[in-house]
Amino acid sequence: MLQVKKFNLKAVLNPIFLLIFSALIFSNLTDQYLQKQVEELISSKDGLSNIIWFWGFISILSAILFPLVISLLCAFLLVSNQQKVENKMSVFFAENIELSLIEILRSMGKVFLWSFLLIIPGVIKYIDYLLAPFVVMFSKRYKNGEVDALEYSTEISKKFWWSIKLWVGLFYVIIPIMFYALFDELRVFSEHPISATALTFVESVIELLFHFIILKLFIKFLNNFENNLKNKIEATNGAYV
Repeated sequence: MLQVKKFNLKAVLNPIFLLIFSALIFSNLTDQYLQKQVEELISSKDGLSNIIWFWGFISILSAILFPLVISLLCAFLLVSNQQKVENKMSVFFAENIELSLIEILRSMGKVFLWSFLLIIPGVIKYIDYLLAPFVVMFSKRYKNGEVDALEYSTEISKKFWWSIKLWVGLFYVIIPIMFYALFDELRVFSEHPISATALTFVESVIELLFHFIILKLFIKFLNNFENNLKNKIEATNGAYV
């Protein structure tokens, strides 16, 4: 059975949290560097060049890979398997990173298509597919090939629709807007390295807290639904024996 660890000082002091913090620092540094490159291209007297496509590609790559790595780290730190079959982070990454990336790319493609209609349908689909990486990481039904990650994510998300929408609104909209309004200049590493590092630490704690809340909902569903389903199947098989 899966279990979500408590969110406390012990979690923040865990060495894995340092990796989450480091990943966010690299992510912010990369974003700021890419932003500077694009701004220089836009303001260039020679006009835009084809190199902007390269920076655009790197920007998209960064926007996909860094959140994925951070999610994997948060999930590994927060979720424990009571059976403890294997507890090595390298094994956890090797088993989940490729499939998680594939499902994220699938979800982004569908969200992009839905966003062509209106912004709201795209946002709804984004929330529906938010749990797809966790389906890859922790769902036995997915690992057994019984469910599609995006469809299963949608099914679970609808069970906690208002809760997930509330938390996504808080952590992905309200808090980032507050950070931008209050600390935008202080987040620039080249000008304010100390304050930028401190704010990134706060972002890391917030990121871990968001994953803790969402994983609590997700693991609750898995433990209740998949275990009950397994028990029903075993009971049915036993009745035929």
